[in-house]
Amino acid sequence: MSETPVRFGVLGCATIARILSRAIRLAPNASISAIGSRSIDKASKFASDNGFPASAKVYGSYEAVLDDPEVDAVYLPLPTSLHLKWAVLAAEKKKHLLLEKPVALDVKELDTILEACESNGVQFMDATMWMHHPRTAKMKEFLSDPLRFGQLKSVFSLISLRKML
Repeated sequence: MSETPVRFGVLGCATIARILSRAIRLAPNASISAIGSRSIDKASKFASDNGFPASAKVYGSYEAVLDDPEVDAVYLPLPTSLHLKWAVLAAEKKKHLLLEKPVALDVKELDTILEACESNGVQFMDATMWMHHPRTAKMKEFLSDPLRFGQLKSVFSLISLRKML
């Protein structure tokens, strides 16, 4: 039996959404159903510039994406100061949530978001891609080899979107 793809709606046209929406389009178990922005023109341009399928709906508001019955989950790349409002509304509309990092301004906001997700029976996930990437397991294996490095006490790492865009 084939798995039904998760139908994503994207709330906002942030630069990081270009990267993640591409990943959604490439995933065999996900699709993009909708994009919403404060401006329908901006949402249309974003969808066109980023190869959204012709079937993806374009909305001039975030609310319209949350009200779309063909959206199962939302990706929320809005500024962190807007996460609490839109994440809670998404959960209340029974939309699973993929929330860009940082997920909240403080722990109280995070607790409110998590409670909204739990009480509405929706999944919460932050967009910390490196934890789920196969290279992370390989990197851990490589760095854990005591014959190469001895016992590591700390690792400093940096990621830049400059190369990804």
